[in-house]
Amino acid sequence: MTMISNIEIECGVCGKESMQRALLSTNSFGTPDLDFRPPGMSRNTMNTWIFECPHCGYVASRLDEKPEIDSDFIKTDKYINCDGFEFEKELAERFFKGYLIANEKDNTRESFFNLLHCAWACDDGEDIENARKIRKLSLGYLDEMIQMGGEEKDNFVLMKADLLRRSGEFDRVVEEYTDIILGDELLDKIITFQIIKARQKDDACYTVEDVNNDMHLSRN
Repeated sequence: MTMISNIEIECGVCGKESMQRALLSTNSFGTPDLDFRPPGMSRNTMNTWIFECPHCGYVASRLDEKPEIDSDFIKTDKYINCDGFEFEKELAERFFKGYLIANEKDNTRESFFNLLHCAWACDDGEDIENARKIRKLSLGYLDEMIQMGGEEKDNFVLMKADLLRRSGEFDRVVEEYTDIILGDELLDKIITFQIIKARQKDDACYTVEDVNNDMHLSRN
């Protein structure tokens, strides 16, 4: 069950208070999308993942904390006008502004996930062209995280395949992933699935359940 409450938060930039919708609890039933977007009720709580101050326009997942950048950045045309992007959904704008702030403070991980969430918001608003552009923009940050290695590397490798395919980079999926073996049955099935869909020029959204239900997975 998802529980959301209205809470009053003081902005870390302008010091003014505003009422924000905060997530208290949620759950997920089913399998995630192949870019790790959660299923069920959890996927519908995105508007509680990031806040925007209605007074000064500052955006953050913790609105009450002071930003690690010069607060004058949120007054720039680049920030106010989302660097030229015109989004269909206000939530997509919010995540993109979160990306701009994260990029300004050189935080690769925050930059990537704000862009990923922005793409999800574009999906929900059927803002297809911007969803593609944002996915392409996110790839550079994802490559950096893959190069860093660590426990999440395999997940990031899987995310990249989906981002490439859903942004129309079908040839790159086939070229970069044909010889990749992660050594885990499910993960390797997902890669095979991505290659097949890329060869079919299919940029649709799929879930892990779709992979499990496909009885004809073969890279040949």
